[in-house]
This record gives sequence, structure tokens and C-alpha cells, in this order.
Amino acid sequence: MKKIVFKFWNDILDEDYVEGVWAETVDEEKGHYKIDNIPFFVTSYSVGDIVQVEEEYEELVVKDLVEPSENSTLNIKFSKGADKDETLEKLVSYGCNYESMENLIPGYYSVNVPSSVSYQPVYKFLKELEIREQLGFREACLCHNREEQ
Repeated sequence: MKKIVFKFWNDILDEDYVEGVWAETVDEEKGHYKIDNIPFFVTSYSVGDIVQVEEEYEELVVKDLVEPSENSTLNIKFSKGADKDETLEKLVSYGCNYESMENLIPGYYSVNVPSSVSYQPVYKFLKELEIREQLGFREACLCHNREEQ
């Protein structure tokens, strides 16, 4: 595993940002790596995507998407008093997995919705919680169809 980085303007933290993710080498000569963990802030990328990187000042910097994984990435920010554990357990029951950014932003999580998971129930569940002001969420990388059956 290697650490690869995204360099971008982080609209959540309102600053230039470098986000590192772990990646598996696919083809080192071509600079192709497969993202192995859920991105927290970068948009348009998900776990399982194969990306093109270039070395810059001893860092492997993502330059392009080579092959999408078909997974979707959601970012969730829980409201104070929201039942995070119950919500996260429900997401896992749908087949999703998540990672926490509690150390930097309390209540902030990234969720991977695998391509094999039906997105409609996940979206409906989160939308209902958003309407009830339990959380806010964004579709950082949407490869699913909201209207799927």
C-alpha cells in the first residue's frame, strides 16, 4: 500500500487542502493506483477507483480518474444530539461502510455505498434524517441512480 494525495480547495474547511488516501499499486510504470479507503473531502472519487498519479516533490499526486469503481461516496455531518450509532448501524445493514473524521470535525463521516448496494433506500433514509435536521449529507461521488428499483 502507498499513500497517494489529492490537492484541492476544500469547501468544507474553506482552505487549500491535501487529502491522503491509501492505495494499492495497479501498474507502477503507468502510475495507476486503486483507492483503498473512503475519501473524506475530495469529490468525484470513491474507494475502488483506479487513478493516475504523478510524483511531485516525493508525493504521489492524483491527476486523473482511469477507471471508476461504480461505488458512491457520501459525506455526513451529524447534528448535535443525533443518534450517530443508530444511523451508522442502519447504513451498515444496507451494505455500506464508513470512516470517521471525528478527530478533525466532530460528527463528520464518509460513507462508501458499494456498487452492489441499492442506493434508493440509503438515499431515502438519509434524506428523512436530513429533513428532521438530524444530519446533513452530500453526494461527494455519485455513481448510483437515485430512482433505481
